[in-house]
Amino acid sequence: MKNNEDVFNLGETEANAYLQDRKKGNDDGLLRPKLEEGESGKRELVIRFLPNLTKEGKIKSTAVEKHIHYADFKSNPDLQGYFDCLKNTDIGKECPLCAAFWTLKKTKDPKDEEKAKLINRSTKYYAYVTVVEDKQKPENEGKIFIFPYGFKIYQKIKAMSTARKPCTVEDLVHGANLVLIIQDIGNFYNYDASYFEAPEPATIAGKQLIVSEDGKISASEKERVIEYLKSRSHDLEDWKAKDWTPEQREKADKIVALLSGKSFVASDASAAPKAPANKPLTSAQIFESDDANDEKLELKEEPKAVETKAKKVAKEEAPAESKTDALDKAKKKAAQFFDESE
Repeated sequence: MKNNEDVFNLGETEANAYLQDRKKGNDDGLLRPKLEEGESGKRELVIRFLPNLTKEGKIKSTAVEKHIHYADFKSNPDLQGYFDCLKNTDIGKECPLCAAFWTLKKTKDPKDEEKAKLINRSTKYYAYVTVVEDKQKPENEGKIFIFPYGFKIYQKIKAMSTARKPCTVEDLVHGANLVLIIQDIGNFYNYDASYFEAPEPATIAGKQLIVSEDGKISASEKERVIEYLKSRSHDLEDWKAKDWTPEQREKADKIVALLSGKSFVASDASAAPKAPANKPLTSAQIFESDDANDEKLELKEEPKAVETKAKKVAKEEAPAESKTDALDKAKKKAAQFFDESE
């Protein structure tokens, strides 16, 4: 009995685990501080950019840079989502979304320019960071995350590297912590108030790196830091630009066709929209109104083809099958079913 849990004392078992609330979301290793986690309309934490030390002990680029298209079709979730731009150096192909964007943009037509915004491209950066201080989510302190950031944070990092006294912010000894401040400006996350503190040794797992007065670091301290850097559960390289899957390609082709006013023909018949071949899906079904303010991005299913009058007449004029012919056919089917001769 000692090896068995007490079935008469369920309170000390996992019996009711299925009733517990479970946090939704993917554990992808990204640091996503949210404004609602803050106070008085402001979210604040202190992070430190870390060098990209691979598990094999090699130093690679601190940040992964990639260009991303976001298909902003809120009224149609099937079309909405992110696409890595195919022009990223990791892929090196022509990008249909880029081509469609510039085709619409160059017309100088306000309506086309609004459509172009639906597939706008932006640049994202991903880097390892450790959370030095987070009073609003203290459970994150000391952990390694992958931090996605945009142009404004990139500019602040670049400004530090080109200052009168340059600072490489991810340097473990001479780098600097970033006080990340997020505010709501015009219903958008704004990072303008963020700033880098004065350079100082990095705080690793709650303990600041010990550096002697002559700038030396002991072997044991180096080993502690290296083990910490390699202890991460996610790899930065996983966020490099990737080629589109067949499903993404089909989705992008559909978006381009709709924005350009052309009919969409799927490469795979099974993936094609449910519409008759003589009535292809066009952008006219998406942009119902000529008024740019009334544009609605909603895919509509074409009505089924109505039986033509000619076909109806042909059916009516077809000779009726005789009872003898019907009986003969029935006998043949029965014989085939039971594998007997007629």
